[in-house]
Amino acid sequence: MFMFRNCVVLLVIGSICCFIYGIINLYVDVEPNACRMTYMFGQPMFSRVRTKNGELFPNYRLFYYYEGVRDPVDPLTRRMTGAPVIFVPGNSGSYKQVRSLASVALRKALSNEAGIHLDFYTIDYDEELSALYGGYLYHQRRYLELCIRTILSLYKVHSEQSSIVLIGHSMGGKLAQSVLTDLKIGQHINTIISISTPLDQPVVNLDAQLNAFYAQTDSALSKTRTATLPTTRTNVCNSLHQKPPNVQKMALQETSAKLDNVLIISTGGGNRDLLVRPGLTASKFNDLHAMTSAIPRVSLSCDHLSAVWCLQFMQAINSFLFSIAQVRDDRSVIFGIEKQRNLQLALSHFVKPTTRPHHTMSLSVANNWNEERRLVINKYFANGLKTSFFELIGLKRHKRYKKLAIETLNVGESEWLFGCTAQIHKETGQTYCEKATPLIHLVQRLPNREREPRSIAVLDLHNLRNTYLEWTHVLVRLPAGSGHIGYNLDIYDPRERYVNIRLPRWYSFARKVAVNETLQGTLHYRLHISDLFDPYQSLRVIIEPLQCLNPQYRVTARLCVPWAAGFERFQTLTSPEEKPQLYANVPTLLPKYYNTTLNPVTIDLYLDPICRYRISYEYGYSSALSRLVLEFYGWLPAHLTCVLLIVLRKQVSTYQEVGSFRSLKPYTGFLQYTSLYVVTACRLLKKLILSSRVLPAPEPLDYSINVSILIHCAAIAITSVAALATWLALSLYGNAFYRLAMRLTRHSQGSSNILISVMTHLPITYGILTIATAIGTCSGVGLLLAFVFYFLMLSNAYKDYLEDFLWQKAAKLVRGTLGEPAATGARSQETGDILSAMDDGHSDDDKQQQQEDEEEEMEAAQKGNGADSEPCLGLQNFPFHVTLLLMLLIQLLLNAPSTLAWVRSRRLGIDLPDPGLQPSIVILVSLSLLLQFRAPQKCSGHWMISILLYVLAGIVLLYCQAAIYRLNFVFAGAFALLSAHQGLWILWHRLA
Repeated sequence: MFMFRNCVVLLVIGSICCFIYGIINLYVDVEPNACRMTYMFGQPMFSRVRTKNGELFPNYRLFYYYEGVRDPVDPLTRRMTGAPVIFVPGNSGSYKQVRSLASVALRKALSNEAGIHLDFYTIDYDEELSALYGGYLYHQRRYLELCIRTILSLYKVHSEQSSIVLIGHSMGGKLAQSVLTDLKIGQHINTIISISTPLDQPVVNLDAQLNAFYAQTDSALSKTRTATLPTTRTNVCNSLHQKPPNVQKMALQETSAKLDNVLIISTGGGNRDLLVRPGLTASKFNDLHAMTSAIPRVSLSCDHLSAVWCLQFMQAINSFLFSIAQVRDDRSVIFGIEKQRNLQLALSHFVKPTTRPHHTMSLSVANNWNEERRLVINKYFANGLKTSFFELIGLKRHKRYKKLAIETLNVGESEWLFGCTAQIHKETGQTYCEKATPLIHLVQRLPNREREPRSIAVLDLHNLRNTYLEWTHVLVRLPAGSGHIGYNLDIYDPRERYVNIRLPRWYSFARKVAVNETLQGTLHYRLHISDLFDPYQSLRVIIEPLQCLNPQYRVTARLCVPWAAGFERFQTLTSPEEKPQLYANVPTLLPKYYNTTLNPVTIDLYLDPICRYRISYEYGYSSALSRLVLEFYGWLPAHLTCVLLIVLRKQVSTYQEVGSFRSLKPYTGFLQYTSLYVVTACRLLKKLILSSRVLPAPEPLDYSINVSILIHCAAIAITSVAALATWLALSLYGNAFYRLAMRLTRHSQGSSNILISVMTHLPITYGILTIATAIGTCSGVGLLLAFVFYFLMLSNAYKDYLEDFLWQKAAKLVRGTLGEPAATGARSQETGDILSAMDDGHSDDDKQQQQEDEEEEMEAAQKGNGADSEPCLGLQNFPFHVTLLLMLLIQLLLNAPSTLAWVRSRRLGIDLPDPGLQPSIVILVSLSLLLQFRAPQKCSGHWMISILLYVLAGIVLLYCQAAIYRLNFVFAGAFALLSAHQGLWILWHRLA
C-alpha cells in the first residue's frame, strides 16, 4: 500500500506537469501568422437600416456597409441592385468585422466587366458573449430573421427570386445555420458560409440554454436537410476530391429534403485557432468543409480573429461569391439558385477544380517539341522561354512503373498537363500531338510560402492506359515568359514509395526509420499510418535532408484523414534553419468499428528533387500534450467536482481533536487516490448502463482511459493546490480580503464586524440575505455574496482558533517549566521514603503493592486527559468547510456567464433567463442550514452519506464531463444531502 501511494503521488505530480507543459507548448509552439492585412481603399461607412419591430431589440442594429462616399447612403430610399450578403458576428464580435470582406468585394466589383457587385449588410449584437451564455442565442436568431425579412423587402421590387447569402463568424455561423429551422426563411437562403464556427456542439457546454439551442437546431434540421455521416467504408483519401454522399441525392430536387437546396459551406482556421478546435467546425448537415490551410491560394492557418481580416481568405470567399452571382437584364445582380452549379464552383474555389475539361487544345508541329524516355527528369530554364515548350512523356512504360509524379515551377494558373495521341510528322520526323485534352483537374497546387508557384500531379499510369486506350503520351506545356521556369518528373513503382507505419505506443521513446535514404530526384513518398485514431494522439515525422545541391529546399506534406472530409492539412519546410519535422493528428474520433489498417491516415510527402532525405518517425509527446489540453480542458470542472465529492466523503466521518496540530491544516485529506477508483469503475459502469438500457445513456465520450486518468490526476493536484492556497489566504491574507470586502460593499469596519458577527451566530440571516440577492438580481450575484461572507466567517473562525491554540500551547509550556522543581522535590521525597521504608524493614510485597497503586493512579490520570479531548465541530472543522468553500467557488464560476449577461442587460431592461437560479437557491438554503446546525456534528449514518457521495461522483463522470451545466444540480444535491443528514440527526437526537 505504501508503494502504491507513492506511485499515485508521482502520477499526480507527473500529470499536472504534463498538463502545464501542454498549455505552455500550445501557445509557444505555434506556426507564424502568414495572413496579409486587408486595407480599405476608402473611409469605411455604416448606414443604419431600420427594421420593423426593431424596438423589441433595443441593443441590436442592422447596418449597410459602403466606402469612399461622402453622401450618406440609405438602402430604404434607394434602389439596391447588388446581390445581398449578411455578415453575422459571433461571440463578442463587432459588426465592424465585415470591413475586410466587404472592402475586397467592393474592389473586385470595380474590375468586374460583367457588372457583378454585392451589397453587404452587418448586424450589431452589442458584442454579446453568445458562446458562454445560451440565452443570447434565441434573441439573436429572432433579430437575424427580422433582418432577413427587411432586406428581402428591399430586393423583391425588382426580383421575385432574390436570395441571400449568410456569412457567419464564430457563433454567428451557428445562428446562420439555425435560421433554417424556419422553412419560410430557409427558402430565401442561397448559401451559408461559416467561419471557425462550432456547428454541431459548443466549445464549452456551460448552460442549459446553450445545450437546448444546439439540440433544437439539430432536431429541426434532421427533418428538413439530408445529413452526411462517415461510415466504416468512408475513405475520402482515395477520391480525387471531396464527394459528399448527398450530391447524388440533390440530382432530383423533388426527392430531396425541403432545405437541401441551400448550400452550406463550413471552414476552419486550423492549428492557429485555439478557441474553436478544427474538429468542431464541420457539421453533418454541410455540403462542403475546408480548412484554410488546404484552400487554394490561401494555404495557411488562421487564428480565430484573423479569419475575418486575412486577405488571402477574404479573396477566396469573394471569388466564390462572384462566381455564383448572375446579372439580370435590368442590371440587378442575384445569386444563382442552381445548387449543383454552386456546389461545383464551391469545390473549385475551396478544394480544387473537380470537373475534367471536355474541350481539346489544337497544337502545331512548329512548336518546340521534345520527347523524354528517362524515369527521372529535372529541367529548369533560368532565363525563361521565348516560346512555349512541349515535353512528351510516353505512357507505354514497363508495367512495374505504375505512378508518375510531375511538378512544375512558376507556371501559374495556366493549363500545363494534357493527355494526347502522338504522331510523327511526315516531313520533319518530329513526334508531336495535334490535339490534347487538359488534365488540370488532376493537378494539386501546393503552398510554397510566397515563393514561386508549385503545382504537382500524381498520375496512375496503369489507369490512364486502360481508360484512354488511344492515348500514347502525357504532355507537359511550359508557357513562354521571362521568369525562372521548369519541371520535375519522377516515374516509380508505388511498392517502393508507399511505406506502412504504425503509431508507436506512448511509452515508446525510440525513433524509428521509415526510409533510410531517398534517391536523388525523388518527388513523392506516401506514408500510411495505422492506429492513429484519437484526437490527442500525435505522430512526429522527421524529414532530414542528408545532402542538397542547394541550401534552400522545399518539402510539402499533405495530411489526409480518411473518415473526415475536408480536413486536409498542408505543411511546408523550406530551409535547414527550421525544424525538419511535422506532426500528424486527427481532428475527430474515428467512427465505430472503423479499421485504420484498411483505411489508414495518409501523409503525402512532395520532396524537392535536389536533396536526398532520411524519413523517420516517433511519438510526438509535445504535440500530444498540447492536443490533449486543447481537446479535453473542458473535462476539468467535472473531474474537480468528482475529487471534491470524494474528499468530502472522507471528511464527514473524520474529526480532528481540538488543539492538535492536524486541526490547523484545512487541506488535510485532499491528496488522496480513492477517486481514481471511481474513474475506473465508471468505465465498467458505462458498459453496463448501455447494455441494460435501464438508465439514461451516458455521454458518448469513447476515448482512452489514459485521458481520463491524466485529467483526473491533474484535478487532484489542482484541488490540493487550491486547498493549500485557501489555507494561506485564511491565515495570512484574511485581513486583506476583509478590508477589500469592506471597500467593495462600502461598509464601515464597525458595521461589517456586526454583520459578520450576526451571520456567524445566526446563520439563517446569511441564507435570507444571499437568497434574496439571488432572486432580486441573479444567481451569480447571490453566490458571490455567499462566497465572500463564507470566506470571511472562516477567516475569523480560523484566526480565533489559531489564537486559542497558541495561548494553550504557551500556557502548557509555562506550566511545564514551573512544575519541574516540584517534580524534582517529589522524586527526592520518594527516595527518602524508600530509604526509610528499608530502615523500617518493610517487605517486598508491600513495595510491590505500592508500585501497583502508583500505576493505577497514572492510568486514571491518562483516562481523565482523554475525557477532556473533544473533536473539531462546526466552523472548527476547517477541512470540511474548505471543501464546501471550493465547491461554492466552482458553482460561482459556472454561473459567471449568466452573471455577466445580467450586468449587461440590466441597463437596457432586458429580461434574460437565469438557468442556474434553482440549484443556486438550493445550495444557499442548504449552506445556511449547515451553518445553523454548526455542521459538521459527530453523528451516525455516515456510511449512507458516503455511498450517496460516491453515486454523485459517478454521475459527474458519466453525465457531466461534456455537459458542464449539469454540475449545478450535482452541487445542489450534495449540499442538500449534507444539510438533510445533519438536520435529521439533530432532530432525532433531540427527540430521543
